[in-house]
Amino acid sequence: MSDTFDSSAREVREAVRAKYAAIAREEEEGCCETDAGSCCDDAEEEAAVNMIGEAYDTVEGYVADADLKLGCGVPTDYAGLEPGQTVVDLGSGAGLDAFVARRVVGETGRVIGVDFAPEMVEKARTNAQKLGVENVEFLEGDIEDLPLTDETADVVLSNCVLNLVPDKVQAFAEMQKVLRPSGHFCVSDVVAGGPLPDEVRRSAELYAGCVAGAIEESEYLDLLGAVGFEEVEVLSRRRIDLPEEALPDTLTDADRAALEEGGIWSVTVRGRRPVDFASVENESVESEPISSCPESAAPTPKVEVFDSPMCCSTGVCGPDPDDTLVAVNGALRWLERQGVIVERYNPASHPERFTDTPVVYDALQREGQDVLPIVLVGGEIQSRWTYPSRDEFVRMAGLEPA
Repeated sequence: MSDTFDSSAREVREAVRAKYAAIAREEEEGCCETDAGSCCDDAEEEAAVNMIGEAYDTVEGYVADADLKLGCGVPTDYAGLEPGQTVVDLGSGAGLDAFVARRVVGETGRVIGVDFAPEMVEKARTNAQKLGVENVEFLEGDIEDLPLTDETADVVLSNCVLNLVPDKVQAFAEMQKVLRPSGHFCVSDVVAGGPLPDEVRRSAELYAGCVAGAIEESEYLDLLGAVGFEEVEVLSRRRIDLPEEALPDTLTDADRAALEEGGIWSVTVRGRRPVDFASVENESVESEPISSCPESAAPTPKVEVFDSPMCCSTGVCGPDPDDTLVAVNGALRWLERQGVIVERYNPASHPERFTDTPVVYDALQREGQDVLPIVLVGGEIQSRWTYPSRDEFVRMAGLEPA
């Protein structure tokens, strides 16, 4: 990496840090407005950019004090969060997405926010104290050098932050490291539909306003694949209209035409870290030790759960969580982190699995629907009528604690 790039990256990083520190201190306001109205003062109001599109105030877990109007999407809507998961929110700001995620992962889960502006971290911690939540924490640190141990998270979130990072390859690599095997990320970000004019890229104000750091969407996706992510897909895409007042005065007519043709887009992207058995076997000492026999290459165990009819299997479908389902879901997620293949079926969404699996179909014919839930391991019934405990799941999968 050249000294010129290092110097430029430092300048951009400090410009962004100063901007967001001022927003956290309420000396400035974010100008990524929602449909409900601008958050800018009169001088900036006409240049406000509608980045987020969707309103957060209808999202469960929304905290008004944490909403600084800095996002460009709602990544928690697409993240597939489940109770008991550990979630890392990159560029967590005042904590908005972290608090929304906490509502889903529940008391058995954990949410860690990371932001490089100490003023933002302090604001987020103050919001957490007001809410009285103990399983949400906020750390100061750079996305390119996360202050977290490897394989910390089941899910990584980010909202209109990664495009601000000068070294995106390093940022994506850090995302990969912090995820557990088979964990996934879901980020909302800003990308370009074509080459951005140099004048836009050089505008520090637009950089801190979530626009000028955007790279082309195809390059963005290629970089995610290059660091090893699989199943990378764009789940939502929305064009961002930049008003004339938001553009640099020195922008030429040709640059304006190029910007109009390619456009700036808000996208939500999801991808998965592949299962890395080497990483699983070398989990940190805090994890429960699993006995293994390196000399014998045992086949990967497969656990199949055939649920009773229900609206969802997470245990958090309404105001009163089902503690049993929450515990089961957490146990199955833990098995996945050990490299176990876990598949779960509901009669409403997977009816063919119940009829096409002979041992399950026969049990239903003999004993009726009350025989559910049924748990298969290696195609054989290991449990019926009730859900196993976590220790029983571990034993069934052949992962006896050492």
